[in-house]
Amino acid sequence: MTFVRCLLATLLFASHAYAGDALYFGIRRQFEGTRAQGMGNAFTAVADDNTAIFYNPAGIAQLKEGESNYFIKLDVDPDIQGFVDDVDAASGQNDDVQAITNVIQGKYGEHYSFRGPGLGFLWARPNWGIAFIHMDLSIDMGLNRSVGPSINLVAIQDSTLAFTYSLWELQSKKNGTFNIGITSKLIYRISVDEVVDVASIALEDDIFDENDANEGMTLDFDVGFLWRGPWKRYNPQAAVVIRNVLDYGYFNNMNLVGDGTGDPENLNRVIDLGSSMVLGKWWVWTSRVAFDIRDILHPNWSLRKGIHLGAEFMWDVTSWFRGGWRAGINQGYWTAGFTGELGIFKLDLASYAEEVGIDDEPIENRRYMMTMSLDF
Repeated sequence: MTFVRCLLATLLFASHAYAGDALYFGIRRQFEGTRAQGMGNAFTAVADDNTAIFYNPAGIAQLKEGESNYFIKLDVDPDIQGFVDDVDAASGQNDDVQAITNVIQGKYGEHYSFRGPGLGFLWARPNWGIAFIHMDLSIDMGLNRSVGPSINLVAIQDSTLAFTYSLWELQSKKNGTFNIGITSKLIYRISVDEVVDVASIALEDDIFDENDANEGMTLDFDVGFLWRGPWKRYNPQAAVVIRNVLDYGYFNNMNLVGDGTGDPENLNRVIDLGSSMVLGKWWVWTSRVAFDIRDILHPNWSLRKGIHLGAEFMWDVTSWFRGGWRAGINQGYWTAGFTGELGIFKLDLASYAEEVGIDDEPIENRRYMMTMSLDF
């Protein structure tokens, strides 16, 4: 079983799986920016580029010029390849069921993730923006013994069309600038949420029943608030974003996967709080720090999972040669990031980890994200 085949098969595991929903304790967001992840995903009050469409629609008013960004993104847990190789080797043995059982038993408590390739574009102008994310596939697998050796599988594929607009701006020399923005989102989601047993993995030729997937279309919106101080030095910013305000479910099923599919999990209404401060500007360097508490109200939220800290050091030699370095803390784990932009080509790299366990049993899921894009 090749790596790609395994990923596709994992997404489609269902027909012989144990009839129950998987236990997933992480927090999946609809869009993750590589720049933001490098600085601990503390970006709610920063939101000064075209990713403000998804992080804070009020931040779109900070753009000084237009930004068009066509990207491909990959977000990988490097340990997933070793797990796939072990399952592949076990599948080739005479007693493949027992061999696969031994592999899973030897990795109880481990978690593996894959997200990508993400494809899309972000087109932002001062005060408004449009985004179309063609493909955003994420796969999360947790190994456990709840019903015997098995895999908790959660796979989600989102296609998103979003429009952002800065609704209102109030400026005051004494009190600073206050912005309100809104992002409307049309999302079509296909998901699988299953507990997969060893027999399902061994029976590679009969593991997919289209009716076990869920799919649907929903329309929702985010509203963001951003305050920027009036001072020239060490200027603070503060933000509040309410995501998925309606959170009512799905109004249309196009049956792209199967005729009997049900509704995926709701998007979940959450609240993000953020703050940031520019520490100073020297020569070609600009530095800032940021602190967020994100995803309040999410069913899997905890204080540990909500805290994000970050710092970045941006350098801007010319409009065609710039970049930056970043570091932070995401849900208790270190993050680091780099951006290099030469002409219209831009490379963003980040290493980060997410907390996918519970308070009493934390589990670190280390991931590496890369985005290559053409910026105009």
